[in-house]
Amino acid sequence: MFTDIKGSTEYFETFGDIAGLAMVHECNDALRREIETYQGRVIKTIGDAVMAVFEDGSQSVHAAIAIQRRLQNRNSRRKGEEILVRVGLHHGTGIVKTDDVFGDVVNVASRVQSVAEPEQIVVSDSLHSIVSPSEFDLILLGRFRLKGKSEERDLYQVRWSQSIAPIQTPAAHTTVARPAFNSATLELLNAEGSPINKYRISDKGVTVGNSESGPSPLKLSVVQARFSMVDGQPVVSDVGNTGRIFIRLIAKYMLEDGEIVAMGKRMFKFVCRSEVIEAATTLGRTISSLSDLLREPAAEFVGVSPDGSERDERYELRDEEVTFGRVGVTYSFGDDPLMSRSHARVYHRGEDFFLEDLSSRNGTWVMVREKAPVPFGAYVLVGGQVFRVVR
Repeated sequence: MFTDIKGSTEYFETFGDIAGLAMVHECNDALRREIETYQGRVIKTIGDAVMAVFEDGSQSVHAAIAIQRRLQNRNSRRKGEEILVRVGLHHGTGIVKTDDVFGDVVNVASRVQSVAEPEQIVVSDSLHSIVSPSEFDLILLGRFRLKGKSEERDLYQVRWSQSIAPIQTPAAHTTVARPAFNSATLELLNAEGSPINKYRISDKGVTVGNSESGPSPLKLSVVQARFSMVDGQPVVSDVGNTGRIFIRLIAKYMLEDGEIVAMGKRMFKFVCRSEVIEAATTLGRTISSLSDLLREPAAEFVGVSPDGSERDERYELRDEEVTFGRVGVTYSFGDDPLMSRSHARVYHRGEDFFLEDLSSRNGTWVMVREKAPVPFGAYVLVGGQVFRVVR
């Protein structure tokens, strides 16, 4: 089990350090009691996160439900000071060493928790397979690509209260459609967003290209993209190997080292120092605190020119949340007319960093590296042309 408190940084800023530490202590103490009630064991706390193990899969789900109900009862009496927690659960074999646990089971559990929303319990397919379907109300969220994992996994939400509606995770580039569609339609859009051409995407696929230059900074020469269906999921491939095909975000996106992101007229490369993140996990420290100790950020955005070369621009991702835009944000670009006031944000949960568009006018775009799944309804930029994939 991995848990994470929503908005702990904001809580510290609003109520002060002493009250913030008291809140985290209160939350972790409540979690520990419920975990131990269901024969679990807290392995470590990492800032406002808790890692625990159980000998029995059903007991772990019961503990997660008890945690959410306990906090729900507490929050009903403390309006304005609510504690909201995300819970992720995964089942597998780990390596036990003294008072710690290592192995892939830990990494996957952390990734599952990162998918969860506040007050949500998300469980992996492997845990789902060993618990009784009549014992819990389990709802399929979808098939997900988890960071650093080659295989996709079905993830499920545990509905722990009839008063709380199931939280439907919007289709993102980490979400893969279940095999339900044999074909899809690729639409070429005009400047107003209306279709001017349509192409059928089947298993054989369809290739589109553009030799004209697009708007700065996306000036391109010859670009070719191939759209195809793979097990019911639309996929786009960079056939010309130009590295200049972009997908517009429609939900949160888990960043990986080397990812290229476009916002307004600017492009950035995400750089992640895995050794800092691994050290934070091993030492039981938050990424932020270890970054401060080492005097270097665990991750940052680096400015990138249209030709792919790095510029002498660094945007450190030290805080739990960093925002980009023109006004009232962490990093402001007031001279960029294509960037919205609050354009996008980057935040981290556990070991992972996420990018989310803040309903910007011109969108936040992620470059396709070789091949990527395309959510239905998402826009894809190929050269100066914009396409959309629909059912």
